[in-house]
Amino acid sequence: MSELVREIVELNAGIDGDEDSPLLVVEVEGLARTAGWTQVRLEPHVYITPPDDGFQDFDLVGDRPADPAAEVMTAVEAGWEGPLDDWVIGVRVHAINNMIEDEIFEPWDEADDADDADSEAA
Repeated sequence: MSELVREIVELNAGIDGDEDSPLLVVEVEGLARTAGWTQVRLEPHVYITPPDDGFQDFDLVGDRPADPAAEVMTAVEAGWEGPLDDWVIGVRVHAINNMIEDEIFEPWDEADDADDADSEAA
């Protein structure tokens, strides 16, 4: 049975693809309380209406080993990639002991801003 991992250590979220079909890419590192976890993954929350804060929530979950394992904090990793909804400005990943947020930016907006700055300087 899947359950939340113990702690989030690092979160990186960004946008891939292009302006016509952007993809949300999320990578996370965490700690499980025992060795032997399998099927570690990010599970996105599903919304009927988009959240007011613009953050897509995820749970970092996995399957604890069936047999007793060494009780030692073990590093786990997971990633998720999917369509970017137009309301998303960041992601939030939840674990048992903490949650971490990361804002995302559209890379083509940064390129447009650079072009605007270049034309203003000329």
